[in-house]
Amino acid sequence: MNEHKIQLDGLNSQKYRAAIEELKQLAQQGNIEAQFRLGLLHASSTQYTPLDYTQAAHWIERAAQQQHVGAQSTLGWLYANGFGVPQDDAEAGRWYLRAAEQGSAKDQYMVATMYRWGRYGVEKDLQKMLDGYQASAQQHFANAQYALGKLLMEGQEVARDDASAFQWLSLAAANGSEVANAALKELMARLPAEQLQQLQRKMLKTA
Repeated sequence: MNEHKIQLDGLNSQKYRAAIEELKQLAQQGNIEAQFRLGLLHASSTQYTPLDYTQAAHWIERAAQQQHVGAQSTLGWLYANGFGVPQDDAEAGRWYLRAAEQGSAKDQYMVATMYRWGRYGVEKDLQKMLDGYQASAQQHFANAQYALGKLLMEGQEVARDDASAFQWLSLAAANGSEVANAALKELMARLPAEQLQQLQRKMLKTA
């Protein structure tokens, strides 16, 4: 919360209650980060903050309306699952899109998946799917790197491109994706030895 940052971890019960009261006051005064954190507290059950999705949605939406990207993403999830708000796929998609537009890699990946399958209030759009995966992958989001690499490797929804598939699957595997590592091995097994060596040299040079 910038100058009003409150640390809750490791506090004793008396100080914890006082910190929560301060958080509530800041949230009521319009502090965006306080609103988001208070919403998250209501979305998790603790000794001092019982589970209350209605209150969670209230505070998270207030932060989301003020362009808090984490709140926008979380609000999308709340609408997708009907926690504290009526379940509404289109509203969920609207908030995921807003978070993605602010540069959230996780939400760019989510939006790409929405366009891939025509979910959460959008029609299928393969170009927007690719744009979303690429934007997320370029921010080193492993799930997007894997999804993009697998699409390019299979060549069903988009044109097959083994070189680009090798690049993205390698990056996803380096970021800890086990499924990307398995797909990469499958791709390497089908590539001619000379092409594989060229791609490996290119990756090493880039690294």
